[in-house]
Amino acid sequence: MKTPIAILLFLLATAAQAQVLIQAPSASPAEFKKYLQENPSARSYSDVQTEKLQQAPQQEQQLFQLADLSPSEIPQGLETLNRLNQQSALSSLSLQFLQDLTSKWQSGKLSPQAQSSVRNLHCKFSLLQDESSLTICAVETVSLENLRKLNPWMKALAVESQPIPLEESSRLKIVTEAPYHFTLISDSHASISFYGTFAQLLQQTNHPQALVEGGCGGFQSQIDDINLSLQARVFFTASCVQATNQADEETEKSWVQRNKKWLIPTAAILVGGGIYALKDKKVIIDKPSFK
Repeated sequence: MKTPIAILLFLLATAAQAQVLIQAPSASPAEFKKYLQENPSARSYSDVQTEKLQQAPQQEQQLFQLADLSPSEIPQGLETLNRLNQQSALSSLSLQFLQDLTSKWQSGKLSPQAQSSVRNLHCKFSLLQDESSLTICAVETVSLENLRKLNPWMKALAVESQPIPLEESSRLKIVTEAPYHFTLISDSHASISFYGTFAQLLQQTNHPQALVEGGCGGFQSQIDDINLSLQARVFFTASCVQATNQADEETEKSWVQRNKKWLIPTAAILVGGGIYALKDKKVIIDKPSFK
C-alpha cells in the first residue's frame, strides 16, 4: 500500500517545481530562446545543468579536511585535491576555499615541485573567480571560437563551476599548464565532461547524445534522471511543447486526475489503517505542535 502514495507524493512535489525546457535537436534556437523569455516559469536545461555544478556538498566536505594538514602533508593534500578535481567540477564554495588554502600553503616550506604545483593551483583558482587577478604564473587568453566550431551543439562551457556563454567574442583567461574540469553544456544534448588542459580539450572528438530523438508527432526520451524526466518539456516549435514522460500525452496533473478513483480510497485506507494500528497503543508526543 505504500507504493501508490509514495508515487503520488513524488509526482505532486515534482509538479510544484519549475518546468525544465529541453530544445529538440531540430528546433530553432532563436524560437527556443523567445519561448523561454515569454514563459518565465520555465527554465532551460542548460541553466539547470549549470546550477548543479555550483554545489557539491560531499566534495566540499572532503576538501575542507585539507585545512588541517601540516606542511609535510601538503604533497598528499595535492594528490587528494587533484583526485577530487578529476572526479567532478569544483563548486563555487570549493573554489573560494581552495584559493585561500593554496595561498596559505605557499607560505610553507615545500619542495620546488610542490611549490610550483601550489602556485599554479592558486593562480587557477584566483583567475576563475576574478580574471583581473594578478598572478605570477604563465597565463594566456584563449578564444572559444574553435571549441564552438568543433561542438556546434553546445550552448555554454563550464570551467569548473564557472559558466561561460559560447558567443563569437568569448574568451577565457587560463593558466597554461593547469588542468581544468571542463563541462560542455547544451539545451539539446547531454553534458560532456573532460579533465585536462584547454589545449587537450580542443583535441577531443566528442560524440554528444541527444536528449530526445524524433519529432513532434512522436519521440523518445534519452533522459536517465527520473526526476528531470517528470519535470521536463521538449520544445519542438512554439505550438508543440510536449512532456518528456507523456508517452500517452499525460502530465503529472492529468495522471492524478486519471487515477483519483483509486488514489482517494487508497489514502483513506492508509489513514484508517494508521488509526487502527494506533489502537491500544501508548503515544508520546515530545514537542506538541499546538497548545
